[in-house]
Amino acid sequence: PELMIIVRAMAIALRSVFFALVLLLGIVYVFALLFTTLLDGKNSEPGTVGYDSFRSLPQAMNVLLLNGALPDQQDIINDVGAAHFMLYPLMLLYMLLASLTVMNMLIGILCEVISVVSAVEKEELLMSSVKSSLRQLLSESGIDQDGDGTISKKEFQELITNPMAARTLDGVGVDVFALVDLADYIFDQHEELSFAEFMDVVLQLRGSNNATVKDIVDLRRLVVLNNTKLEGMMEEMLQLPPGE
Repeated sequence: PELMIIVRAMAIALRSVFFALVLLLGIVYVFALLFTTLLDGKNSEPGTVGYDSFRSLPQAMNVLLLNGALPDQQDIINDVGAAHFMLYPLMLLYMLLASLTVMNMLIGILCEVISVVSAVEKEELLMSSVKSSLRQLLSESGIDQDGDGTISKKEFQELITNPMAARTLDGVGVDVFALVDLADYIFDQHEELSFAEFMDVVLQLRGSNNATVKDIVDLRRLVVLNNTKLEGMMEEMLQLPPGE
């Protein structure tokens, strides 16, 4: 799969690579023309840089391209071109694809992988630190009065009003004020939550989280459930005798 991804990425980037090479050739052409004119290679003496490298426009373009873009491969390209002139563009194309395109793509892939791994590691370290701090706060502050390791609604309210806990949660992007308003929703189906369940619920409320399809489905389920409860209450009220 990884190989197919790289091949597809190269195919998609082929148009951009082509225009980048056209831009490179345009720059090489302009500067080759400039150096050929300024150094006057045709009228220079043998052994000078003008005569040896800028005697003609094709020679100047070849020198600038190989020394500027492919300095490490110029010897093999010139040797292959000397063997047969048709092999020169073929070897040049190979070097451009292998040296510039694929190797630079490899560098980009490595940078992307390192960036992703670094972000994941930082996130895991941050979550581990937050969980450790909150767990220690629960045990040392006496909020977990029964010592059963679970969090009730009352203990939850005491925890999020603790300044240290509020700063810790705010440090990972959790809106503490919104968390206070959601206490009824969090403990709607369970009177107590384990510490792991509590952390999962709290971390779902981080401002940096993106909304997912699951969030939309949960919201729809909640709206339907509340509407059902409301309809049931209204039916009960309508069935009551007058005056009650």
